[in-house]
Amino acid sequence: MLVRKFTRTFTSAATGLSLTLMSSLALSADGHEPPSNPFLADSPWPMTHRTPYSQGSSPYPAAMRRWDLRAPDYVGTGLTNPTVAMSPRYADGSRVYWGSTFGAVYKLAANAKGLPLIDRLDKPSGTGLDDIGNATSGAYTLVDHENRFFTVDGVTVLAYVDAVHGDAGSPIALERQFTLPDSVLRGDAQEDPIVGMTLLWDGSLAVATKLGTVAVMSRDFSAFHTVQLGDAQTGEEISNSISADETGGIYVVSEKAMNRVQWTGTTLSTNENDGAWRALYEAGGDTTGSGRLGPGSGSTPSLMGTGNGDRFVVITDGQELSHLVLFWRDEIPEDWQPIAEGKDRRIAAEVPVDFGDPARAATLSEQSVLVRGYGAVVVSNDYRNVDALPDTSGNDLIDNFTNGITVALSGFTEYQPFGVHKFEWDPVTRTLETAWVNTETSCPNGVPTMSASSNMFYCVGARWNAWTIEALDWNTGETEFSKWLGWNPLYNSFYAGLVIGDDGTMVSGTTLGVIEVDSR
Repeated sequence: MLVRKFTRTFTSAATGLSLTLMSSLALSADGHEPPSNPFLADSPWPMTHRTPYSQGSSPYPAAMRRWDLRAPDYVGTGLTNPTVAMSPRYADGSRVYWGSTFGAVYKLAANAKGLPLIDRLDKPSGTGLDDIGNATSGAYTLVDHENRFFTVDGVTVLAYVDAVHGDAGSPIALERQFTLPDSVLRGDAQEDPIVGMTLLWDGSLAVATKLGTVAVMSRDFSAFHTVQLGDAQTGEEISNSISADETGGIYVVSEKAMNRVQWTGTTLSTNENDGAWRALYEAGGDTTGSGRLGPGSGSTPSLMGTGNGDRFVVITDGQELSHLVLFWRDEIPEDWQPIAEGKDRRIAAEVPVDFGDPARAATLSEQSVLVRGYGAVVVSNDYRNVDALPDTSGNDLIDNFTNGITVALSGFTEYQPFGVHKFEWDPVTRTLETAWVNTETSCPNGVPTMSASSNMFYCVGARWNAWTIEALDWNTGETEFSKWLGWNPLYNSFYAGLVIGDDGTMVSGTTLGVIEVDSR
């Protein structure tokens, strides 16, 4: 691995906004690392999905064999732990993991024996039954370059710091908070909570609410700007996080459309003249199902392509047979024709995710698409034998309770899904094709990752009714190893992302806590 200091200037063709980036970046040999955001923490995994590109992949090395990993350390932190965000190094060389649960935030000592809990602090609103209906609010977090941890409490953005500056063992302190005013929302904190969050290249925070308000605010909360998507009254439902690129593009997928909202540096715009766009996709029906968190796409948009090559936004759609969809991110090539009659010209590819079975009538994937270079991987969330579970009702509280039961059972052989499907974009033929399919691996509910240095795919998986870390060759899809974690249901990843930290350490949230699997 090569660590290199670099300075780079990006200029948006649409806005003229120029940004000079100076950072140290760990580079893998593949050359596909997204541009570094200088306002993010200098750490292996500073935010959900790792960077604002939301690719979920890493340049850092990870385990090549199961015996490269120790037995997992576990700590209880509270209900739901979708991700951990890694701090920059403190003066003594240590790091901490920041996390957000249902109703609280916490801080853990990284790479320390037993995964010590340093502090846990309730969010201002506490925990109420109404909040269970908004499972993704507060799920997406980040740490900035000053070791400030941002998360969400309903319609309020929270900024946490060390109570004693520069002390890794310090308690947590709420530094400041900002509540979106009623005038820019389509309901209260239960009806229209903040769902997604990311960090722009000028240091601003961007958030999106469940019913389609997109906001950009300064990190000191002294200024904010908003724009609303969809119908003026009802909006459009958003059930996943948002992504951003270095030219001010903010990517928001709703139940109906893929949107690029443009931040010009002074305003938020949905005007095509500013670089914004909107493209309809096959969103499917308007109901949720077991394992689904909302209608339409189940994935945070992932950004594919860097530099001067083809650049896309990647999602899985909402059709009964899920499809992988690529949208041209910037200007559409002049000679590009719609892929089919009635399709938006911005769609570059729409291919079925069938996990190697062309006769398959239905598939489901609720995880953000894992991207590295022009490779994209989708894992199956087709839970089996769920007919005995309560039907979804359209009531968010009941739906999320039912989904919780489904995910809780998803590691058992009777219920677990199987399948990992990799696709590859060919920039010469401008087509998206299957690269490989692995039908024997199960990643029941967690978000996968990959190491470009190790050239391996990883997920929290399940075998023998136990929880595991599954590792596949990134080029071939062949299983390289399965690391047994244990039968303990507390190891259930429960929608969390597996992340790669220092020295090959792997970390994942679980139903009620966090596991850390250190390298040997």
